[in-house]
Amino acid sequence: MEQKKRPKRPVRQRKSDRMLHSGVTQEEIRCDHALAPFDHMAHQMDLKWGVDRLVELVTPEMAEKYGSAMAKLNAAIDANDPEQVSLRAGVCMRGMEAMDQAATQSGAEPASRDVWLVQADGREFGLLRDARAWQSVQEKHPGLRLLTEREMVLAIEMYQRSLAGQMVEQVKSSFPQADVIKIPNDNLEDEIPFG
Repeated sequence: MEQKKRPKRPVRQRKSDRMLHSGVTQEEIRCDHALAPFDHMAHQMDLKWGVDRLVELVTPEMAEKYGSAMAKLNAAIDANDPEQVSLRAGVCMRGMEAMDQAATQSGAEPASRDVWLVQADGREFGLLRDARAWQSVQEKHPGLRLLTEREMVLAIEMYQRSLAGQMVEQVKSSFPQADVIKIPNDNLEDEIPFG
């Protein structure tokens, strides 16, 4: 069974910047600027509902209709047609407004912005409950190193399979109340300090 490819959301490239985009055509610059209001609204919806989550909160028919509008917008961008990009961006923006209204009326909840702040060895990390809320969490905690629950579980699994993880497991099985406070990186033959 062939799986349909989800239309990619276009992102404004700021092609009027000659330093970053030398040699762009007038049509490309116009298309890029026509995308600016769409890009801003998409960012606002990502902050409100979670990254790329809004289409999951509406009916399949509404999501498909929006997907069709996105595909037409992408085709207009590929064709470097500023008038069509402007028209199609407007259609997509009205689609986002309709989906936002439908999601709100159905009582949909935004992506969980729950973040568990953890400090370890002078560094602070934020463990995210829902990875799709990373933008709003990052705005609230700028500079915080964010990890998702999935990334945390994968890191723990990798650690447990490592030599250091196996050594810690042996120490904790022999001394159940032990709390390992440091694992040396350079020489795993050294004694593991615990309290």
